[in-house]
Amino acid sequence: MTLFHPAPRVWAVTLLAVAAAALPTPARSQDYPRLGLYGQVRSNGYPLWDSSGNFDATTLDQIARYDEVILDASPITEYRPDAIAALRQRNPAMHLLAYVMAGYVWPSAATDSTVNYPTRYWRMIRNMDGFLYNKRGAQYGLTNNAYANVNLARRNGSGTYVVAESLAVLWNDAVVSHRLWDGVFVDAYCNSILWSQTAAESIDYVRAGYPTPAAFDAGWRAGTDTLASRLRGFSGAASILVGNCAQGTKYAWFNGWMREDFPHQNGGTWDENMFRNPGGYFTDDRLFLAPQHNYLSSVPSDPTQPYSADNMRRVRFGLGSAALGLGYGVFGLGREVATYPCFQWWYDEYAVDRATGRASTLRRDAGWLGQPLAPCSQVIWVSNAPDAISNNGFETDVSGWIFTSTYPGTFTRDPSTAAVGAASGKATVTHVEAVPWAAGLASTATLFMSPGRYYSATFWAKASAPRTVTVVAGAPGGGELAHGQVNMTTSWQHFQVVFYPTAAGASPLQFQLGGDVGDVWFDDLHLQSGFSSIYRRDFQHGVVLVNPTSVELLVPLERSFNKIRGLADPATNDGSVGREFTVPANDALFLLGTDQVRPAAVLDLHRIR
Repeated sequence: MTLFHPAPRVWAVTLLAVAAAALPTPARSQDYPRLGLYGQVRSNGYPLWDSSGNFDATTLDQIARYDEVILDASPITEYRPDAIAALRQRNPAMHLLAYVMAGYVWPSAATDSTVNYPTRYWRMIRNMDGFLYNKRGAQYGLTNNAYANVNLARRNGSGTYVVAESLAVLWNDAVVSHRLWDGVFVDAYCNSILWSQTAAESIDYVRAGYPTPAAFDAGWRAGTDTLASRLRGFSGAASILVGNCAQGTKYAWFNGWMREDFPHQNGGTWDENMFRNPGGYFTDDRLFLAPQHNYLSSVPSDPTQPYSADNMRRVRFGLGSAALGLGYGVFGLGREVATYPCFQWWYDEYAVDRATGRASTLRRDAGWLGQPLAPCSQVIWVSNAPDAISNNGFETDVSGWIFTSTYPGTFTRDPSTAAVGAASGKATVTHVEAVPWAAGLASTATLFMSPGRYYSATFWAKASAPRTVTVVAGAPGGGELAHGQVNMTTSWQHFQVVFYPTAAGASPLQFQLGGDVGDVWFDDLHLQSGFSSIYRRDFQHGVVLVNPTSVELLVPLERSFNKIRGLADPATNDGSVGREFTVPANDALFLLGTDQVRPAAVLDLHRIR
């Protein structure tokens, strides 16, 4: 069999006659917290229907409590579309996404091979020589769980990415054209898979059609982009497209991405999972198509004990972090619903009866926080720890700071704008550097840091255009002891980056600015031991506090709030009232409060003519 076809060709798939129905459009934006379910339907219909084909009403009720649900495209689409109708009847505002896999297909040989989606997928890849192989001649990834036996880099002689093109055609025919779903969730959809290789399992890039690993990697990326573009074209602008695998960058076509095993993906820290560019949750909220549909998916430490104290902490931490942005919190062990039925698990923070403050198991009490009053903020209170920075505010000059760049750039005092006082420091970067740290700002003063202790950089900043900036506790002689990231906007914002150094040394405060051109202003900078900040977002009916550090924090608030009166976790959610609350390490707290949206002025209707 020849590797390339002599002319452009996309493998045809069998068309099915289906009745098209318009997708439902929710009347308003979904309220918070936004609950996501990473669900599963097995080929026998479990857990939605039994061997006789009868729906499990209890399961449908449980699934319909969620705001956005991912379920397998097959067997629902081709055999039981009435399952979608049954779920929508229970919750008309929910979003339902069809689960498919891009980089992996399992062997399937159903009798109705022209209807069964897995069989159609398998035979299409087999017939077009579209598998990816390892250097032993076997399908790649089956021995190291790479889930990448489909060669998305496969081209024909004319350069057409025939596997990607054909897969988009198949998905359109088998899933999208039925108009049952609100969108598609694409799993095993990596920009690159070279990272998945091991000493015992490596990709046969020559058999895949490429002379070098780098060329294969570029071809794979181009193939995945082709798939994204074609899928969006078939789906239309209103369809929701979400992907999963490492850092997704299909910004021109997709609405969002999933971060699994939060916060251990993307470098293994909360900061990296939230701020990383690419891949961070906040970054993805900014860059993917609107309306954004990003996920933070947490997994239980012991799935046999879903209501253990640690698992309930994980639920709060993931859901609270998701509530800081636009997306959805998910909790479960992947999609293993047969062994660990996460659709049955329900936590205090998921639904609350606002009249009583008591946790609820009812869908009508989900979305209890209402709509956000503003974007999230980092609440910073005063620290009295010794400060290493002497020239904090650039009121007279920019002494005590060093600006470096490969290209011409400047750091000057700017009396025209300030967050505190009468002036600020303005850094101007004229060219994008080869690496972000090639241009930046550093203090001449240092603070001695020791491993196992916390330190913080506190400052005000803004930029001429939105950008992500890495903030570094530098190491003596070069490198770093620790780092964090912030997302700057064109308005002044107050930031505190918490450092947890891995080694000892006298550390300067550094800002890496070489990733973007433009101006960045700084004011009121401090480098101290300890920290005093927490992430917060206010809603119509409460507040969410997130503590991403490994030290509990006592958080002062400006008014009284109520804890939830919990059912699953009454120890944490004890219904108490206060203006100070302790947020444990790597945890979050959901509090009820009065609606801060001012009502309209009272009118005497008797006087209106």
